[in-house]
Amino acid sequence: MKHLLILEGSPRRAGNSTALSRAFSAALKGWTVETVRVCDKTVNGCLACDHCWSREGKPCVQRDDMNELCEQIERADAVILATPMYYFSFPSRLKAVIDRLYPYCKDNRPRSIDGKSCMLLVCGATDVRDEFTPMVDTYRVLAHYLGWKDMGVLVADSLYERGAVEGTAWLEQAAALADKLNGGALL
Repeated sequence: MKHLLILEGSPRRAGNSTALSRAFSAALKGWTVETVRVCDKTVNGCLACDHCWSREGKPCVQRDDMNELCEQIERADAVILATPMYYFSFPSRLKAVIDRLYPYCKDNRPRSIDGKSCMLLVCGATDVRDEFTPMVDTYRVLAHYLGWKDMGVLVADSLYERGAVEGTAWLEQAAALADKLNGGALL
């Protein structure tokens, strides 16, 4: 059975991006799904110390929850980023996780996370779709840099209040995006 890791970036419990994540995972067939609320974890920013892999074979020398998240990412066949957009980018905790994937891009890495599939589910309180462009571009460059296969992006706009996504076509589109993994399009 394939393993999916969903990294939820919202600090809000039961927010719009969480609803997108749940609609997506409910539509999956034949996958085990592990969801991590990144805001419940302690993940410091990258120190740019360049001591990756030097402490007990772990990706990072910092003593926080990131090494555990790295193990979860390593086990996953696919990774979904489900998040709101904050000022045209990722919320700070999810951005810290992204920055801390740097050890997997180093030449001396003993383990790799190459070859995973990934998707982005993003929502925001704007009807100007161009405002999502910097975030989507960052996601696509990240996927390329990590050697991951981008399987799709859902941009759910005009969600101004908590719970605004309920009863909208955005939830149906999140479920439809899951079909890319259901249909054997992985790897």
